[in-house]
Amino acid sequence: MSAVLPAALGPTVHESELLARTGAAAGARDRARRVGIAVSRALVMAVFLGAWAFASGRLVDAEFLSDPRGVATAFGALVTSGRLFPHLGQTLLEVLGGYAIGVILGVALTVLVAAVEATHRVLQPFLIAFYSIPKIALAPLIVMWFGLATAPKVILAAAFVFFVVFMNMVAGVYTVSPHQADALRVMGAGRFELLGKLVLPGTVPYLMTGLRLAVPEALIGAVVGEFISANRGLGYLVTSAAAQFNTAGTMAAILALLLIVAVMDFALSLAERRLLRWRPRPAASVVRG
Repeated sequence: MSAVLPAALGPTVHESELLARTGAAAGARDRARRVGIAVSRALVMAVFLGAWAFASGRLVDAEFLSDPRGVATAFGALVTSGRLFPHLGQTLLEVLGGYAIGVILGVALTVLVAAVEATHRVLQPFLIAFYSIPKIALAPLIVMWFGLATAPKVILAAAFVFFVVFMNMVAGVYTVSPHQADALRVMGAGRFELLGKLVLPGTVPYLMTGLRLAVPEALIGAVVGEFISANRGLGYLVTSAAAQFNTAGTMAAILALLLIVAVMDFALSLAERRLLRWRPRPAASVVRG
């Protein structure tokens, strides 16, 4: 008994040192992997910008393609002149408003489906029918109904976001293990306890995926609305610059749109890491170290 007791109390000094070394090595490999990914991304961007700069004026007319320096100059002019910020604020308002509404509706309907499974069976053909309609085709109708102000852009963004969030979360609902549900029922769990302790927590990874995929969708909805009718917003900047055959100005406005997506995706990736710290790494990354 005395020989077994120290092992039962915890790891030995040698085992602790081994665990510490293993953890340090894993941390070093993880840092090296992140640095390698960052360097690879920088190289890809450098190759892309270099190829673009080379092609402009040599392989393709510079008036139609512009070049990285011209786009950077046009973007800097938008920033220093102050023209960018009113348009950026308007598009952000539309994107964030539509994003929030779409996410709330998608999560709410998923909770209803998870609580009452018959809801999905009843609504499925109607949701599929509405989803199959190109949202861009609905844009003129929504503008006719809700006017030329901010509302139609927010509604379009919400429509794009809703389906992405809802379909991802519903997929998560149907991946819940029935054996785990049966085990909780045996222990006395009711419908709402199953919903709160098993089903909804199991959909969180799917929700985070849907939230990240929905960012560009919200931007598409808002910009499509601005293309149709607007006198402010980044979509308006794109169309007005394109109407003047200002390629650099058009790409500068598109660059501002890309920055919105990049910032929102980065914020969601940080939230995903914090919320899903419990999730194990993929098997491939574990094997490769």
